[in-house]
Amino acid sequence: MKLHQQRTCIGCRTVTSKNELLRWVLTDGAPLKVVSLDLEGSAFGRGTWTHATQKCVRQAVQRKAFARTFRSAVDDSQVAQEFTAYEDQLAASQQSGKHDESGSEI
Repeated sequence: MKLHQQRTCIGCRTVTSKNELLRWVLTDGAPLKVVSLDLEGSAFGRGTWTHATQKCVRQAVQRKAFARTFRSAVDDSQVAQEFTAYEDQLAASQQSGKHDESGSEI
C-alpha cells in the first residue's frame, strides 16, 4: 500500500494529498522576498501549498498566510496575478488539444 504525502492548504486549511495542491516558494526580491509558484515542485527551500483555486489563493493572501508560513516579511502582491497566469496557461494547453485520449472514438 502506497501512502500519499499529505499537505495543508494555507488558504482553506484542508489537509489533502500534495498531488492535488500547488507549491509556492520564496525567491529573492528587493526589498522583500517574493512568493512564486513552483510548478515542477523542485525549487530549493521551504515551500507552502494551496489548492489550485482562486478562493484558496485569495484567502491565503488575505490572511497573510504566506508571511506566517515562511516566517518572514514577504511581498505577496503578485500572487494573484501569477495564479491567473497559471490558469490561463492551463486553459490554453487544454484548448490546444493536450488531453487524455481514451481510444474509444471510432
